[in-house]
Parts: sequence; structure tokens; C-alpha cells
Amino acid sequence: YAKRSKFGTAANVTSVLPTLTFMGNCIVELYTLDYASAYQHAFVYVRQLALHLRSAMMKRTPESMSVVLCWQYVHCLKLWVAVLCAACGSKASVGCDDDDAASSDKLGGGVGKDDEANLLRSLVYPLTEIILGVCRLVPIARYVPLRLHCVRLLQQLAATTETFIPTTSLLMGVLDLKEVGMKPLRDGGGKGKKKGRGGGKNKNKNSVSGIRLPLILKLPKEGTLRTMEQLDGVLKEVFVLLNREVDLYRYSPGFPEFTFAISQRLRKFNKEVSNGRWRAYSKGSLELCEKYSAFATNGRSTLTDAPKDVRRLEALKPSNVPSMRERYEAAVAKERRLEAVTQPVMKKKAENDNESKTAEKDGKNKRKRKEEEEEESEIEEEEEGKQKKNKKKKNKKKKAAVVNEADLKNVEALKEEDEVQEGIVWSDSE
Repeated sequence: YAKRSKFGTAANVTSVLPTLTFMGNCIVELYTLDYASAYQHAFVYVRQLALHLRSAMMKRTPESMSVVLCWQYVHCLKLWVAVLCAACGSKASVGCDDDDAASSDKLGGGVGKDDEANLLRSLVYPLTEIILGVCRLVPIARYVPLRLHCVRLLQQLAATTETFIPTTSLLMGVLDLKEVGMKPLRDGGGKGKKKGRGGGKNKNKNSVSGIRLPLILKLPKEGTLRTMEQLDGVLKEVFVLLNREVDLYRYSPGFPEFTFAISQRLRKFNKEVSNGRWRAYSKGSLELCEKYSAFATNGRSTLTDAPKDVRRLEALKPSNVPSMRERYEAAVAKERRLEAVTQPVMKKKAENDNESKTAEKDGKNKRKRKEEEEEESEIEEEEEGKQKKNKKKKNKKKKAAVVNEADLKNVEALKEEDEVQEGIVWSDSE
């Protein structure tokens, strides 16, 4: 899987990524069959990821940094997050009743496997620290997509294991970047570049058109986060993840204190930014925080224990409300449906390619038919011309023959004598 994941880039979306996803699903199923042996393997490989990260943080060389800041490392993180979520997300490992524990048998869990599942659950903390270390390794604007990938992984771990893993500092850090407050540039972020004679047809090669953040790890080197397209895509993703983070911890007794810093930063963002769409994103998140904070404030007033003494994360959750994991899965499914509707890029491309190929074939067939029809018409015209010439010759011969026969039949003309005028001398001397 690690060797194959090296080629799981945006250029190989249709060829490598489906195979990689299938291999990852198979690995997850294998590791959930036996938690004891799975823990031994997972411990070794998670430790290897930590060693790569430590060498990158200490050496800071291009070689050591390239080991961490690549698709191979990110796909390995995704794999172990999926394994831990499959093992720790079973109701038996979380601590449910005996009646609900039977549902975890699909992933290899059960009532007798709680201790073994807790072994894998102990790897959640080191894996979380590794992901946070990757986010903070290069805290610059160019690696914002990598940071958003890591935030998604942390939210998946938090929702499945029902653990408090805050990622708001990473998301708020994107809003603090200086590029967000600057005025966007045009034509791919080129400074002082003159347009060509064709009205600006010479565009920058590094400009991003139709940016898709799930398929990239870093932005272009020139004009990083300066075009309107990049800013809009990044900020939209930031607010989507921020709303998901708020929804995860909405039933926690400490939710009002958790959202205090978020609300304060969003109000400041509304004053700094003049773009109406970004301000609408921010106001939506702000209203969500205020709504859930009011619910948590009213709900924790009925608790007998203080918020600091409550150990259960979702102490305010009603019995008929879905759990963190179910809410997270519903949000991800909704996002995928929206993405499939709004960005069917690969599908359209394939359809356009097929249409162009069929159009080319139809054009070639039409040309061949035209050429064949022209050749046939030329041959027919030549034959018609030959037939006309032959008919003319036959008609001439017939006419000539008719005239000669009439002359031959006119014998009386030979017997007639010529009339000669008198007084005229016909002699050779004259």
C-alpha cells in the first residue's frame, strides 16, 4: 500500500486512487479481524511515521522534509486513521450496553474484545500528535491544503472515538494569514505583467483554474493564495470544516467557552473583509455558535455536577439525537453529494472526450463517403460523355451516307448540257 500510495496524486485520479481505496478497505477489514496482532503492526508503523516527522523537524533539509510533505505520507496517515476508527468506533469499544454490542461484530469487535480494542484505542493519542506535527511543520500559505487534509483526519478521529480533539486553532490560523486580507490579483497573480496583443491571451502557467483542494497538497509557488479562485476555495473549505467542528461538540457542557474565541475571531474577520460571500460564510458560522451556545447554557443549568467534573463528552445530548459519529457520517455524505453535483469535472471530461472521438469518426466517415460519391459521379460523367460522342459520330455517318445515295440516284443530272453564253471566247491564251 505504501509503495502504491506514492503515485496517488491528482494526475492519477482515475487510474491509481480507485485501486488505492480498494487496497485501503481490504487492509482495514484485515486489521479489524484480530485486534491483538493489529495493535502490534499498527504500533510499529505509527512509530515509523513519528520517526520520519522527528527527523524532518530536527534536520530541516529538503530530503527529510520531502518524506513528510508528500502524498505517500498523507495516504499512510489516512490508512491508520481509518483502521483506528474502524476498531475504536465499534460500540463495544466505546462502552455501550450489552444489547447494542452485537452490532460491532461486523468489524470483528464484540463483548469479549473490549480489552483488545482498547489497545488500538491507545494509539489515537500518538497518531493525533503526529497529524498536528505535520500541520505545524510548514505553517505557510502554500501548504494550506495539507493543513486542511490534516484537519479532516483529526475530525474523523474525534467523531469516531468520541474524543475532544480541537482543530479550531488550525482553522483560525488560515484566517490570520496576510494573503487573506490582501486584495486578490488578476491573471494568476502576476505583478506588472503586460498583456499581449491578443487581449491577454498569454496566461501564467502556474495559475490554478478550477481548484480542487482534496486533490492537492500545496498551492502554486507564484501568486500563492492571491487569486480570487484560490481564496474562495480555501475559505469555503475552512468554514465547512469550522461548522463541522462546531456541530461535533454542540452537546458538550463546555461548549460556550469553546466557541468564545471562535466568535471573537469571526467578528473581527467580518470587519476586516469586504467580500460579501466570505462575510456570509462567517455570519453563518457565528449564528451557529450563538445558537448552540444558548442551548448548552440552558442545558447545563440542569446538571448536578459542574462542567469541569463532567467526564462524558456529550452530556447534554438528548436520547433521540444521533451520536457524534452518526452526525459526522451524515455531514460527509451530504458534502459528497454536493460535490458530485457541483463539480462533475472528471465525468464531463470523459464525456467530452468520447463525444469528440465520435465526432471525429463521423467526420472521417462523411469525408470518405463524399470522396466515394465524387469518384462515382466523375466515372458516370465520363461514361455519359463517351456515349454522347459515339452517338454524334453515328449520326454524322448516317447523314453522309444518305447524301451520297441521293447523288447516285440522280442520273438525269448527268445528261443535262451546260449553257454557255455567246460572245465569250474561252481560250488558254487569255
